[in-house]
Amino acid sequence: MKNLIFLLLVSILVFSCNSNDDNQGNNSFYNYARGVQFRVSSTSGIDLLNPNNTGAYLEENIKTYNLIDGEVVEAYYANATNPRGFSITSPKDSGDDKYRINVHVYNPELENVVTYIEWNETDTDTIKSNSVANGNSLVLTQAWYNNSLLIDESTENLPEIIKN
Repeated sequence: MKNLIFLLLVSILVFSCNSNDDNQGNNSFYNYARGVQFRVSSTSGIDLLNPNNTGAYLEENIKTYNLIDGEVVEAYYANATNPRGFSITSPKDSGDDKYRINVHVYNPELENVVTYIEWNETDTDTIKSNSVANGNSLVLTQAWYNNSLLIDESTENLPEIIKN
């Protein structure tokens, strides 16, 4: 009897697994994380992500939100490397001359995905993005910052946002 049960369980396991990509078009297996990376400077050229600069946006005050099914949801992903939905990279780590921010887009949708970045209590901007499915990941193809095209497939340099 034990052998029969074991044989039945192994048969179910073998027949339920296959190498075909039956999940084509099924978003349940995708890595939803994509990022929009850019520098942020003042009109006078001051790096607003450098915490040593006067008027800089401080990491502990920045929040990101995702518009999901018509509801604005604060980004917090406890198991993610960057649980608050963004990361800031210093010039030392990037080799660049300014700090940069990577705002993560967490949403299974492909088009018109909206992410809000709240720099502080009075300053919030909008990032809208489009992506395509590529294997088991979603790849960002376009991003707009406050309705101005920031990134598309031909973007070569890291964009810089100028804030007043």
